[in-house]
Amino acid sequence: MFYPAYINLQDRKCLVIGGGTVAERKVVAMRISGGDVTVISPDATELVAFLAHSGTIRWYKRQVKAGDTTGYFLVCTATDFTDINTAVFSEAHEKNRIRLVNVVDVIPQCTFAAASVVTDGELMLSISTSGKSPAMSRRIREHFEKVLHASSLYTLGYENGEPVPIQNQRLPYPVYFLLEGRTCIVVCEQKIPEIERRISLLNRCGAATICMAPHKLKPHHLKDAFLVITDNSSAIDAAAKGESGFISECLDEPSAGTYFTPDLVVDNNLIISVSSRNSINTDKAKRLHKQLANQFENNGYGAFIEFLGTLRPQVLKAFPTSKKRAEFFDTLIDTVEQERPEPQTCCFRFANRDCSAECLFNWIRQDKLERANTFTADMSAALSENRKQNK
Repeated sequence: MFYPAYINLQDRKCLVIGGGTVAERKVVAMRISGGDVTVISPDATELVAFLAHSGTIRWYKRQVKAGDTTGYFLVCTATDFTDINTAVFSEAHEKNRIRLVNVVDVIPQCTFAAASVVTDGELMLSISTSGKSPAMSRRIREHFEKVLHASSLYTLGYENGEPVPIQNQRLPYPVYFLLEGRTCIVVCEQKIPEIERRISLLNRCGAATICMAPHKLKPHHLKDAFLVITDNSSAIDAAAKGESGFISECLDEPSAGTYFTPDLVVDNNLIISVSSRNSINTDKAKRLHKQLANQFENNGYGAFIEFLGTLRPQVLKAFPTSKKRAEFFDTLIDTVEQERPEPQTCCFRFANRDCSAECLFNWIRQDKLERANTFTADMSAALSENRKQNK
């Protein structure tokens, strides 16, 4: 499981290596969240170039070189070159001790993963399947876009095919921390419910969690920690003594921290985070949170995502490109067995809670694993055979 966090990026220095479509999405999300964004890439998409020429971001039109990651709060690399991505990660995280580093699609070289995000400008929802099923994450995002009349960050930046300015909406930047084995410190006098909640989340994410009283916190603890959670921000201030690389959550004074933990809907590896931009919409956010919990918790979504995740190693071997793998999963999870001649697409019970279609999703929900496995094997064999015939 990944740890959900909404980061305060206002005026913080963010670096994106790469100028393609994936890098563009990172730039848009960071700018909406108020990040001070720099892009390094020999080439860039039309939107990235437009934002640079308008002065919204900086663009260094060249290859990345040694020393480029120095001084940044967050670094993301999205190039097609493994050696470049690895070198960026090593310099940023291991040498410069930058906590927030992301190499797109390479989990071992990430301290955080991006989220699928939907926003109406006031409320923000982020969706993660903890890396188990990007296809299912997309389906849920598209469902939210439709029913909440909200926008995905993937759709921002263009109007009628032309690039348009990206404004700072002062929204938090939703991410998911990868905490397996990372040192996380909880500083508190008493384990109040909110502290207990965070300790539970840290442990579920595999963090090396250390709890201590404020008077025991020393500068070397902060130097070695990935993140710090406290119920008293002054405890961190007293111990910091120039150490500023760690990321923190302060329950008593949220604005003093780097991030906050949003309200969550959790079902196994499905995590949906709900937050409002300001205090005005907190009631609306709470109502939405309750609604989503009723729909997505304990209704089979987590089990379905876990099943899809178990297929990923064999799909990786069977289909050589990311495009082919995505096509396989899209076909697999959309298919409904039926007698009618016209095709039907799985609804995932988004609109019809009582749907009983013969589909992979319902079989997993009903614990019909033998049927699900047979269906999956047949689908894989059929697609492989079609691929051979089309060569």
